[in-house]
Amino acid sequence: MSLVILVLLGLLDAAFSGFRSAQGRSGLVDHSVEDRDGMLRGAVVFVLLAFPALVVLGLDLRIRGQGVDGYAAAAGVFLLFIAPFAAVVLLTLAAYGILRWELRYLASAMILGPCTFLRPYVVAAAAVVAVAQAGEAGLTIAAVLAVAAVLAVEPILDVRSRIRGELHERPAAR
Repeated sequence: MSLVILVLLGLLDAAFSGFRSAQGRSGLVDHSVEDRDGMLRGAVVFVLLAFPALVVLGLDLRIRGQGVDGYAAAAGVFLLFIAPFAAVVLLTLAAYGILRWELRYLASAMILGPCTFLRPYVVAAAAVVAVAQAGEAGLTIAAVLAVAAVLAVEPILDVRSRIRGELHERPAAR
């Protein structure tokens, strides 16, 4: 169950990364369509980037012939770090959706901004502790690939957005 929750949190994180990338610099502009597309793009990019971690997991389980107990235990340790962090972000996003605009931006500045900054450190720390406790090579490789997938979604989408923006800003050829 821990593995399933972890994958769902990864997909949710990727969708939010896509949202942040699509949002741009001003939250005052209505980006509804772009936001939905960005969230979908984030989820798709995560699935593609996480595929190697799933391949390693499958190969490791096949080669060693053991169950998923080691992976489930590592996912449980990982969730000890991630679940409280995710709960704060999700509660803040719920408040963001309910509150009037002034309080939305206060929540964004006071909670979501710092959480966005801390996110890579929390994810990396969780992975280090989970891998150190498990001490298995296959799990270590899968964890590194999964963390890289989670952390790479937003930068990849940001580069995509910059490229698309530059392409649209170029003057027409004569």
